[in-house]
Amino acid sequence: MITNYFIAPHPALKLFIANYILSTSDEKHVKFKSFWPASAETGLIFHLADRPEHITNDSSKLKNLQNKNSCLIGVLSNFNGIFSFSGIYRRFTIQFKANGFYKLFGMPFSEFSNKIFSLDEVFGKSAMLLQEQLVDEKELSQMADYADKFLLAFLNRQKSQYAVLDGITAISNKFNEDLSLSNITRYAEKANMSVRNFERRFIEQVGISPKLYSRLLRFNNAIITRLKHPESNWTSIAYECGYYDQMHMIKDFKQFANLNPSNLLQPNTDFTRPLIDVTNSNLETWRRLTSNLPYEKFVPVQRFIH
Repeated sequence: MITNYFIAPHPALKLFIANYILSTSDEKHVKFKSFWPASAETGLIFHLADRPEHITNDSSKLKNLQNKNSCLIGVLSNFNGIFSFSGIYRRFTIQFKANGFYKLFGMPFSEFSNKIFSLDEVFGKSAMLLQEQLVDEKELSQMADYADKFLLAFLNRQKSQYAVLDGITAISNKFNEDLSLSNITRYAEKANMSVRNFERRFIEQVGISPKLYSRLLRFNNAIITRLKHPESNWTSIAYECGYYDQMHMIKDFKQFANLNPSNLLQPNTDFTRPLIDVTNSNLETWRRLTSNLPYEKFVPVQRFIH
């Protein structure tokens, strides 16, 4: 059993960070294997015990995940192979909102799309210090404090032009509420930008185009819907999630997961659920999924910030 503890970041970071998550097997040995489909989720990952094995296919351009104690994972718009693990599972994740990385650090996030970087490549010694602090810490509240300190140091140095609510931030958050492929012109108008400028700035801040980002969220929502309602058929799920028809959904599954929908979640002794986004899903949704995921549970943690 893996338990995922969700804790909110410091209030000053809520514009950029969705959650801190400690995922742990509580010092017990676990073994699992998962498909790693495309993902709109971005985060800083710290492996605090044993590390996973990551097997990519020949066509994948993604750097291998293994041999990295800590890493930055950008938006992944392709199937990323197989993620497997055997050992003590203990991982701390800093999950960003859609354009949170760009807003916090001022780095064009398009440079990180479909890539995995060791954190020392991006942040140097400060990231390695955070890794050491997290490895030695047992209390979740203190782990969150260490993450806050690391991120607030960057926020305090950041130019005010980045750390404000703007059109791209507002629209990228709206995508979570409207998973249909709406007209990009309408989004650009809401952001008070030309279509060309909106798409350019969206790619710079989020890492991929608005259309592709919307498709990834919709694909992920289809998987979550199936996990919530295993009795539902894929045709009804396709319409519920805003697909024009089931064939359009199948096309996305083949591109993003290299499998048909029925194969991705087919009961199998070798594979658990695919690695899917939790950033853009309501935590209450994940808690309700616990009954359908006997190997995993999701727990919100109340935090008091002095």
